[in-house]
Amino acid sequence: MTDKIELYEVVGCSPKKRRKEDGAVFPACKTYMYEETPSSHVQINPDGVLKLMHDVKVLSTIQTPYRGSFYLEELWKVNCVGINLIWIRGRDETLRLIDRNGSLLETVKTSYVVSAMTVNSNQEPVFLIGLSDRHVYIYRINKVEILLELTDWLARDLHYTVNGDLLLSMHTKDGVQSKVVRYTGTKQILEIQYDSTGQPLFGTKMGGMLNLTENGNGDICVAAFGCKSVTAVDTSGCLRFKFQGNCNHMKNTLFLPSNIATDVNNQILITDSSSNVVHIIDCDGNFVRYIEYPCNGGISIDIDHNLVIGDRTTGEIRFIKYLE
Repeated sequence: MTDKIELYEVVGCSPKKRRKEDGAVFPACKTYMYEETPSSHVQINPDGVLKLMHDVKVLSTIQTPYRGSFYLEELWKVNCVGINLIWIRGRDETLRLIDRNGSLLETVKTSYVVSAMTVNSNQEPVFLIGLSDRHVYIYRINKVEILLELTDWLARDLHYTVNGDLLLSMHTKDGVQSKVVRYTGTKQILEIQYDSTGQPLFGTKMGGMLNLTENGNGDICVAAFGCKSVTAVDTSGCLRFKFQGNCNHMKNTLFLPSNIATDVNNQILITDSSSNVVHIIDCDGNFVRYIEYPCNGGISIDIDHNLVIGDRTTGEIRFIKYLE
């Protein structure tokens, strides 16, 4: 029986061209081949925009090795890789690679709980551990290595851009100041902290998640949990907009953005820890709709433009078709 998901309607932005993921062999797991595909299963309209479906469809649901909150085995993050693989992390000292059936393919042990994770252009997981560790780690050729060593600031999240740069969101040790730093290799090339008036872009609230992603138009989008807002800046760090929830349709009075992703239409998808639903906004910060489904275990977009969300409570991952 297909699950029904309530949506609120609006329009999105026309995207600029962005690179598609290509098939590759994962170096640390040489037996797992990424399938080649001549084109996506979803046909993009001539103007480059996919249509939002009125009634979205749950394509499949899988159980991950995380059994859920009752067992203190919570799923926290999902990262789709190519067509059929997903890196996941949760409430333990482990990275796991699974396929779309939920089968476990690879396990990476770390010295502490993995606090953030992304995947680089070589399909290698890059991650942070703990809340006070000052290193960025990479898993390649079957071993964990240090990729970057930080000094005074503590990294909170990380994301690779289309051109291969690494974005890091950071807090000061007291959690009061926040910034985003862009690296090419190990060289810092851009620091984003203040707007044109000298005010902090990402707030001055104590701690909290500071998850980030890059949009197809080049914007850097940051979900600041402690400040209850999503901030978008352009490639040079200039403020484009702040989104603080949609007051007309808010299910709860609080907006607590946690995980964040973008899609082929340059729309921004935000998981809300307060209401446990996905907010979709366009590339200018205008509210588009909700997808009302448990999403507190991570969010990603697969190569066929499906929404992939994790449920922390059950450890399940759902694949949802919402574009056509």
